[in-house]
Amino acid sequence: MFNEVIVDNFSNPSHQGEVDSAQANLKLGNPVCGDTVNISLQFESADTVSEAKFQAWGCATSLAMANVFCRYVEGRKLTEIKEVEADFITSLLGELEPSQHHCLEMLNELFDQCRSLEVA
Repeated sequence: MFNEVIVDNFSNPSHQGEVDSAQANLKLGNPVCGDTVNISLQFESADTVSEAKFQAWGCATSLAMANVFCRYVEGRKLTEIKEVEADFITSLLGELEPSQHHCLEMLNELFDQCRSLEVA
């Protein structure tokens, strides 16, 4: 069963696509289930995400997770994104079924990748 967050973000993906001339690309995949997510980011300044888009292949939850991530980071300062804590990340997807928890791990990995970004 899918919760409201997953249904909304899967059914109405507002950030699907690619950013022209992206300044950062985040890539991840789950070797067990085969889900793959690519995120492209454009920065307004060295510290603010002006545009975030995703391409994803996999289950409905992984596509929704990618959209949730893009919605969250767009318009935020990179310093703020880097400080997001695990409890908050968990809350972004709502309550998940055990079979959907791999998408939470993927979401955490996206935030981890952001922590290592340096944009000039």
